[in-house]
Amino acid sequence: MGSIESYETAKGRRYRALYRRPDRKQTQKRGFTTKKAAELFLATTEVDIAQGRYLDPSRAKVTVAEWLHTWLAARGDLRATTRSRVENIIEKHIVPELGTIPIGNLARLRVQEWASALPGAPATVRKIVNVLSGALRFAVEDGRLPSNPAQRLKLPKPTKTRKRYLSHDQVAALARAIDQAKDGREYGYGLVVLVLAYCGLSGLRIGDLDLDAKHPRLTVAQTVVADKGYQRIEPPKDYEHRSIPIPAFLVGLLRAQTAGRPADAPVFYGIRTGTWLRNHVYRVGWFDEAAAVGLKGLTPHELRHTAASLAVSAGANVKAVQRMLGHASAAVTLDVYADLFDDDLDSVATALNAAAMQSDVANLLPKAA
Repeated sequence: MGSIESYETAKGRRYRALYRRPDRKQTQKRGFTTKKAAELFLATTEVDIAQGRYLDPSRAKVTVAEWLHTWLAARGDLRATTRSRVENIIEKHIVPELGTIPIGNLARLRVQEWASALPGAPATVRKIVNVLSGALRFAVEDGRLPSNPAQRLKLPKPTKTRKRYLSHDQVAALARAIDQAKDGREYGYGLVVLVLAYCGLSGLRIGDLDLDAKHPRLTVAQTVVADKGYQRIEPPKDYEHRSIPIPAFLVGLLRAQTAGRPADAPVFYGIRTGTWLRNHVYRVGWFDEAAAVGLKGLTPHELRHTAASLAVSAGANVKAVQRMLGHASAAVTLDVYADLFDDDLDSVATALNAAAMQSDVANLLPKAA
């Protein structure tokens, strides 16, 4: 059992609660202005210890900044680019406002005020808050906090923008315009558009292509990412390992693009560097100017949306599109591209009607007069 003691201070009598932690070490909580408050704290603490809910207050004295760095250092699962993004969020958006506060003193209201003042689009705000919430969730799991003050905050809702899908003719026009730009055809930069629009990606090694198979395929076995100005080769996430069919019309173009070069060389490469073609270089040198004619503001990533659109219009189902784009699940694909499958509802009803009319269901209907 614990005990209550009084002591004198310059501001008058104060009380402290003495008790043993679960590890049997003696500790105390000071500063109570009344004996009743100290007794209430002691009773609550003893119940928490008995029921296994006790949290050592000293473990919550670490500051937000210190804990964020501890948490990040423990996250060995993060890819290099993700780690760089999280580091930037911590140093730019969290530490300046909350860094000096002990995590045990981080009130939910303070976190809500901080989140409400964050700049940027709703999706950006949510990414920032998710970093803090993830770190504090780990503090809960580590026995430092009773609950996560960054959970279930009131955050701005992301607005869904209408995606732009190119037609086959628009894809052809864009590829042709890029080929007609300086050195575009020579280095296959118009072909980049075709591979993006019909396969959904372009950062490939020559060895990733199987052009001689009965059904030509490209295999996603790595990913090229830009990290702090440097290109980095990383393995894709588990669900991103996939084999993608190559439309037959692309096979001859890809043969010409890769002829005479080693398997580990990039299919598309920079003119000056000879290494992986950088997105920024490609956009500034070729893509943006070509897209400005009729497709102003188009980005290479929107060709990934086009790949989904063209596949669905050709009859691909949601699972095929999921595998093609490397989504974690068909649910993700439906969430991102729900608008592409709206017409499928009418097709399903038409197909069901036709099948029913060829069965005994037709006999249930009233005979026409």
